[in-house]
Amino acid sequence: MTGHRRSSRRAERGIAMVLTLFLTTALTVLAASLMYLAQTETYASMNYRMMTMARYGAEAGIERASNFLYDATKYTRPGSTGTDLLSSYDRTVSPVTYNGQPVVLSAIDGVASNYPLQSVIDAFKAAAKGTLTAGNQNIAYAASATLLMMQTFDPYGGGAGGPIGVVQTWRLTSDGSLGGAKSALVEISGIAEQPVWPASAYAAFATATSCGAIYLHGNVTTNSYDSTGLSGSTSPTFTNSGGNVGTNGNLLIQGSTTVYGNLYTPRTGVGTCTEGAVVAETETGSADLAGSLVRLPGAVSYPTPPLPSPLPATTNVSVTSTTGACAALGFSGATAGWCTTSGSGSNQKVTIDSGGASIYLPNVSLGSQITLEITAHASPSQMVYANSLDLTGGGQFAVKATSNNQSVLVDLIGKESDGVTDMATVMDMGGNSGGSFGNNSSCSGCSVFDASMLQFIYAGTGILSFRGTSSAAATFYAPNAEVHFQGTDDLYGSILGKTVTNGGNANIHYDRRLNRDFYVQGAQMLGTFSWKRF
Repeated sequence: MTGHRRSSRRAERGIAMVLTLFLTTALTVLAASLMYLAQTETYASMNYRMMTMARYGAEAGIERASNFLYDATKYTRPGSTGTDLLSSYDRTVSPVTYNGQPVVLSAIDGVASNYPLQSVIDAFKAAAKGTLTAGNQNIAYAASATLLMMQTFDPYGGGAGGPIGVVQTWRLTSDGSLGGAKSALVEISGIAEQPVWPASAYAAFATATSCGAIYLHGNVTTNSYDSTGLSGSTSPTFTNSGGNVGTNGNLLIQGSTTVYGNLYTPRTGVGTCTEGAVVAETETGSADLAGSLVRLPGAVSYPTPPLPSPLPATTNVSVTSTTGACAALGFSGATAGWCTTSGSGSNQKVTIDSGGASIYLPNVSLGSQITLEITAHASPSQMVYANSLDLTGGGQFAVKATSNNQSVLVDLIGKESDGVTDMATVMDMGGNSGGSFGNNSSCSGCSVFDASMLQFIYAGTGILSFRGTSSAAATFYAPNAEVHFQGTDDLYGSILGKTVTNGGNANIHYDRRLNRDFYVQGAQMLGTFSWKRF
């Protein structure tokens, strides 16, 4: 019996050895699997990190190329004069071609540039190629741009003989690469474009980013009408909609103010506004925004009108009667025939007809008996360069037209005698006998409420003041100016300034036809992205 037990124990020791070997093998396989899984996860994380870094590099190339093409200090677009002529391109096809081949600017090795000016090719290559540093690694980027579309338009405020507006659409392609033992290459494509925007799309717009950029208080209403089809002095029909306002900052409305339209702004929120936290709208009292708050994708940039050369005179001329008025305004010699006078007593008129040539006026103030009438001409608008305009004496500035496709564009310069310093106030309709603007003609199809027939633009930082008791039918484009309303009568048209303050009883009636007539270059936009890795 004793020998049998010993034999069984020896057999059991053999089975234990086999089980031990099995368990050891299983643990070894499990450990190897865990090590492989950990290594796989490490490689996957490393590949993702490298791909992400390369993609960031490619995005940097897209941004650098876009910034070059839409920065006027770096890239001058083709024009009707100069060394880069629009006539060199075939703009009837997409992509746009030069010498029968697509227009290409490239900083990518192996992708050839095709552009009329070597200086532009070199500048783009320098701007759209480079490296970024991430930790101890360098990320290289290089981009190319293909011109898909190029359009021209007459920019608002450009004037007769002024520069042609050019907008372009580019397809941008950028490579981002990460070198070393493990490399990564990512390609991103996108579309960079600049649309054309209406210059007068709002009853009032303020370009400032501050609280109260538009400040409406007192007894103020914004609404809209359409002057299309109106004639003579027939009153327009107002609509309690379409009186939209917009700002890059905050709308502050108080008192009995009603905005019959939407508020357009990149800001959000309604409530108390502080400079560190600018909200979209602030309301107090019985003020009401009847429309909606529409968020813009970003601040709207309106281009500053270019200054003419030469500038108008800065002398002061007060016209209180027709006697000697033409000579005082500077019309003599070759231009003497442009200026004529008529009427007497309380109805005296000074009429200027240049036949379409540009008209230059100094600092002009008009007495209550005087109407200064500018004869309009068809497109382009009749240009008037006036240093300043003062209607506090009760005079009238008017348009004489023979058809409803004619207009006058007044470029207010507003310079002091040194030709550099901005005047404090460049236009004033102040006083109880404040003057007015409008279409003073009786032509068939023309309306005294057609705001497109008289347009004012101003590049400076002075004040446009509406303090009078007489209405005005016109549109005002002054992206850097302060606009003050303190009068009792209304504006028919549109106003754009850096800030707009209305504390009187002057309503703003937006003429909806303006949305179809005048345009400026819009903001650059990037979109339609796609990407792939290699």
